[in-house]
Amino acid sequence: MSSEADAHCDSLSGATLGTTARSVPPSLRPANGSWRAKVALCVLGGSVLAGGGMALARSAASVSKQALPEALHVEGRTVSYSAAFAAHAGIRTMEIQETAFSPVVSATGKVSFDPEQVATIGAHASGTVRRVAKYEGDGVKRNELLAEIGSASQARREASASLGAHALPACLLGVSQLRSPLDGMVVERRIVTGQSVRGESVVFVVANLDRLSVDLTIDEGQARGIGTGDRVDLSREASAPVLATGRVAEIAPASGSQLRLRVGVDNRARGLRAGQAVAARVFPAHAARALLVPNRALAWIGGQPAVFVSEGAYSASAAAVTLGAGDGEQTEVRLGLASGQRIVSDGVPSLQNASFL
Repeated sequence: MSSEADAHCDSLSGATLGTTARSVPPSLRPANGSWRAKVALCVLGGSVLAGGGMALARSAASVSKQALPEALHVEGRTVSYSAAFAAHAGIRTMEIQETAFSPVVSATGKVSFDPEQVATIGAHASGTVRRVAKYEGDGVKRNELLAEIGSASQARREASASLGAHALPACLLGVSQLRSPLDGMVVERRIVTGQSVRGESVVFVVANLDRLSVDLTIDEGQARGIGTGDRVDLSREASAPVLATGRVAEIAPASGSQLRLRVGVDNRARGLRAGQAVAARVFPAHAARALLVPNRALAWIGGQPAVFVSEGAYSASAAAVTLGAGDGEQTEVRLGLASGQRIVSDGVPSLQNASFL
């Protein structure tokens, strides 16, 4: 009997695993022809598995080829790409034109008293404080009594004047009455009863808290289109809710190329307090002409703003730009672009990441 009758195989690989058995009883040997069937099955199974593996490999390669975007060609700051990449990345272009624009100008400032609604009250005469009628936080009306100051030298002068006129004095001699020049609140008191004061000393500060002022400093280029009366929203920080709304009351030169905006604020709701730091957003009423790009078209390359300028079908070059003001959706480009140029407006992040710019 041939040794092939005693060989057996791994059903997964068809490889021979052992040698011929030296003594196997005839009753245990396979029937005639059955060993050939087993060998055929082993070979067939291995072939099927091998063919299936090759088919899976071809399928995976096909899927991989379809999933990967086609490679880009980068030369300097110019990127060339295929139609397939453009479709995959959602790249679109647009022509830019100069148009009317009312940018929202952001700035920070500090709340102060309205200069037209605050008053400092001096002692008027050297002497001693006889009485204090109003204290910090007290509301006052125009011409309401704040304090009384007694002055011996003033008393002598008044007495002499009364004798010369042969008339009785109309009030206590040598007593000065300090009164508020406006409606408001006592925000500072610098005297106490019995204190000696000089005539030039400031003893009270009264302010109308219904009206406050905010000073903002902006670049001269940002002021285009801003005029008196323009609305200004004020909040604790840029993303916080609006605390109060004001109007531009004055525009004046500051240092260098900067301007100072004085904003008058209606504070009857007491949303602000003097000395508070605020974030401001100025909304110009008059539109200016500007070259605008959507914010989604902006890229930052090497820490500098840039846009991808279209160089024809499936090619764009990264161009550095100088930005101006914006309104939250689009931004002014002051330098780096010209009206009529086409730029990549959509798909910029994918284009920038794939080109490693």
